[in-house]
Amino acid sequence: MSFKSIITQKEDQNIFLNRILFSSLLILLLASIIFIRLVFLQIYDSDQYKLRSLNNTIRTQSVPPSRGLIFDRNNNVLAENRPVFQLEMIPEQVQHIEKTLDQLAGLELINIKKIDALKEKIDSSYQFKAITLNTKLSEKQIAIFANNRNIFKGIDIKTRLTRYYPKGEIFSHALGYVGSISSNDYLRFDSAIYTGKEQIGKTSIERDYETSLHGYPGKEKLLVNVRGRVMDRLDTQPFEPGNNLILTLDTRLQEVAYDAMQGKKGAVVGIDPSNGEILIFISTPSYDPNKISQGMSNSEYAAFQNNKNKPLFNRAIAGQYPPGSTIKPMLALGGLEMGYINPDNFIPCEGHYFLPNYSRPFNDWTTHGSVNTKRAIQASCDVYFYELAVKMGIENMSAFLSNFNLGKKTLIDIGSEKKGVIPNRAWKKNNFKSKQNQSWFKGETVIAGIGQGYMLATPLQLAMATVMIANRGSAFQPHLVRAIENIKTGELQYTPTEEINNLEHIKEEHWDIIHQGMIAVVNERRGTAYGIFQPNVPIAGKTGSSQVFSIDKSSNKEVPEELRDHGLFIGFAPLKTPKIALTVIIENGGGGRLAAAPVAEKIMQAILDSEKKNAL
Repeated sequence: MSFKSIITQKEDQNIFLNRILFSSLLILLLASIIFIRLVFLQIYDSDQYKLRSLNNTIRTQSVPPSRGLIFDRNNNVLAENRPVFQLEMIPEQVQHIEKTLDQLAGLELINIKKIDALKEKIDSSYQFKAITLNTKLSEKQIAIFANNRNIFKGIDIKTRLTRYYPKGEIFSHALGYVGSISSNDYLRFDSAIYTGKEQIGKTSIERDYETSLHGYPGKEKLLVNVRGRVMDRLDTQPFEPGNNLILTLDTRLQEVAYDAMQGKKGAVVGIDPSNGEILIFISTPSYDPNKISQGMSNSEYAAFQNNKNKPLFNRAIAGQYPPGSTIKPMLALGGLEMGYINPDNFIPCEGHYFLPNYSRPFNDWTTHGSVNTKRAIQASCDVYFYELAVKMGIENMSAFLSNFNLGKKTLIDIGSEKKGVIPNRAWKKNNFKSKQNQSWFKGETVIAGIGQGYMLATPLQLAMATVMIANRGSAFQPHLVRAIENIKTGELQYTPTEEINNLEHIKEEHWDIIHQGMIAVVNERRGTAYGIFQPNVPIAGKTGSSQVFSIDKSSNKEVPEELRDHGLFIGFAPLKTPKIALTVIIENGGGGRLAAAPVAEKIMQAILDSEKKNAL
């Protein structure tokens, strides 16, 4: 047995003491760090952490309400809520976010082009809050994720309600669409009743009846841990769903009109003359509101906006067109009432009209021979109305046409309506800068007599004017919403019918002449719509063509589509108790007889067939 030398023993002792000293110092340093940290936590930052602890223990969050449904007048569903499946991520539960996103893109569960945007969203959000990666999973994508769920920790499928329009494009301009809430939306509505998770109305009824459709959010009290993860639900205050809307629109007539407008640009508006309820509201080309409401990329939405045919443009209330010959019955009524024309007097029409000191003639579309008031309306004789316009003067014309609600908004219950133009001297002076252009010329009065020049009207305005012709002077405030259904009580709050009496004290015999002329348009030879409708139908109408571009149409050259005349038709039926006053406008259709009257015929015939069926 050997023993260490004294020197060796001293060296071992020094090494041991050094190790003890180093360990002690290290322990002291660590203890000091912990002590200092405890001092900061318990003394300096104690109030802040106590507050955070309380806030993270019980959290109250809003629960978005379900949106009210929209029905037509016969209780057919036009807008409802449907569940969709979306892919969500809780970032704090995902170890490798970038790798996970790449894997999801590889399985086509997310769009690879959106990965950078998703990363930015994840980095800027709370890590314990769910981030939506895909807002609308297909059935195939749901199946793929289900098969791979085990490799995606922190990723899950959640359901949410989104707006769905069963009829797609057919009602889009009447209903509008919904979308995600923007900062501008909070300026329009009370932000306190929005959770940020629901959709909000962007156009038409969805927008203008947002306060009725939205409802009120509920509340949940949640027990959460310090990281914000939900541990339990302590209390729930249910949301109040939005109220339902019952519209005035008739799905059957809307579908007939939409089918008749396929491949055409324009609008159709049909109003019940007895109460102002809008039965038909079409603008074409249209769009599918489901695509917008369920989410579109910026490029997809930009393609909609930049489409040359303007599918998002609501032509029914914002399209402004020269009314053309559709104003002739109204001007004839004014001429009769003011004594400028005698209904029994015939005047010659040689196909053109000359003003004194004007070298250029004002041409008619054909030669009509001798015509009186009724025949002038029936054959749409321009020369007759050129002469009438000169006799009446622009001020009398403007004042009388304004009684038909032309040149001003109808105040329909949705926004973005245009008011059109009924020109006069004051209007021209206010709308032109140079003094030379501010002067009103007699030639402008002449062309105003056939609804050309500066004169503009929307399809809705012309439909309202047709209501007044059908009712012999009165109309009702036009509206799209028939009633609001209180979702709690089931009570229906109906939109009141407000009568508008703009043309009182018109002689009945003068109304008779106007009606006779419009009946002859449809039912008698030389009528501009004769042969389009079935023989002897109880329909009164008037065709119109509004010039888009001054061009010599007498040549045999093909006129480019964008330069062709707009085609118009106004009318009402049946004659004794009108059920509809109708306006059809076809952009660049080539004329009222060619383009608009055939569309009107399909709609009117559907109404007359329904009347016969109900009478049996």
